[in-house]
Amino acid sequence: MGIIAILSSPSSFTESDEMEKIRAVIAAGSGIIHYEVEKHKDIAEALNRFLQVEVDAIVILGDRALTSATFEHIVEKKLLKEADTPLAILPAGDNNIVAENFGAVQPEPHKALKELLENHQQGILKDRIIEYPLIKLEGVRGVGYLYGLLFCAGEVVKKKTLFLRKISKKGLWHHIRNWLDIILLIQSAYRGAMGTHRLDDAMRINRNQRGAVVGHFFMLLITTLDKAFWGVSIGQTRREGKAHFISVENTRTAILETGKLMLRGKYDGIDHAGNIIAEIQHARIILRTPFILDGSYFEADEKGELFVTITDSLKFIKLS
Repeated sequence: MGIIAILSSPSSFTESDEMEKIRAVIAAGSGIIHYEVEKHKDIAEALNRFLQVEVDAIVILGDRALTSATFEHIVEKKLLKEADTPLAILPAGDNNIVAENFGAVQPEPHKALKELLENHQQGILKDRIIEYPLIKLEGVRGVGYLYGLLFCAGEVVKKKTLFLRKISKKGLWHHIRNWLDIILLIQSAYRGAMGTHRLDDAMRINRNQRGAVVGHFFMLLITTLDKAFWGVSIGQTRREGKAHFISVENTRTAILETGKLMLRGKYDGIDHAGNIIAEIQHARIILRTPFILDGSYFEADEKGELFVTITDSLKFIKLS
């Protein structure tokens, strides 16, 4: 059995004893190389070390700063490209939405790690490898650009509980919880769409160099993953090197019709005014409101202009 590498960020778990539990799980295992990183430069050092010892997989345990920075090092510095090492993203708070997309069912990181290490010992991780391209987002305030897998903007990003909620195990209660959350979200959005829209909330969207569309949106979603939040499937077939694009105007009709699709569990089937589902390779978005990338909140720089492009594909591990 090969070596599993773990890249963790203790600063992601300062409000609990979770980091100590993670260390205890690692100490009880074998064939593990573990790096705790605090600074951006530490990630490159860790990845180079992992490359030298030819690890079977790299486990990422940390918030947005760790995940996005790891993607950046791999793409920008061509690290691990030849080794083709798969990544496992475990729940760590604000990246729960991505971890859940990869099949995470354990709400606590140390339990998710323990389960993954057991699967590695059984030799079944190699059968769970899938490949997704990354989204590169340029024009982000304070950092310039970021890499991720799921971008979301519009009125829906004001619902922080949607992006920060804990992962739960699959089952009847899980589905009931999702349906209730969707109903509450649609009810709230439907009432809000009846009011006056603020000019500052308007967005300008130009996808694949087509003519720009200006309007108010309940949701703008760009992702290379197969599902969005709450496990709702995109449904649409995504071709290589492209991302799913879904936009929902902030009108009562568009919100209500989208809610029906969400309750059905699949976005595919959008065929009504105010809703678009398509594929894109790049997009230009002008907005003055916060947006989400992989579960974390960001803002555009002073120009308010974001450039979205689909870049290198990486291999990931389905957790279940």
